[in-house]
Amino acid sequence: RAEIEAVADELRQSLVLLRGIFDAETAQTRLEELNARAEDPGLWKDQDAAQQVMRERNRLQTAITGYETLVRSGSRSQSQNR
Repeated sequence: RAEIEAVADELRQSLVLLRGIFDAETAQTRLEELNARAEDPGLWKDQDAAQQVMRERNRLQTAITGYETLVRSGSRSQSQNR
């Protein structure tokens, strides 16, 4: 039990630091912009630009998903320790 609580504390501390570095709201807004660009048929006329948009989109989606997973895990651990 003590070990689990120590891990939960580390996770909470990591989330606090991550929130300071990773602005989830800005990332989500940028992802929405990239999704809109990806839907523009004109983008696909320039394959290099399309690849750049899709790479950034995929990178942001991965980062957002990872962040949300950490937040959910931290929330679950915090509620279990109460």
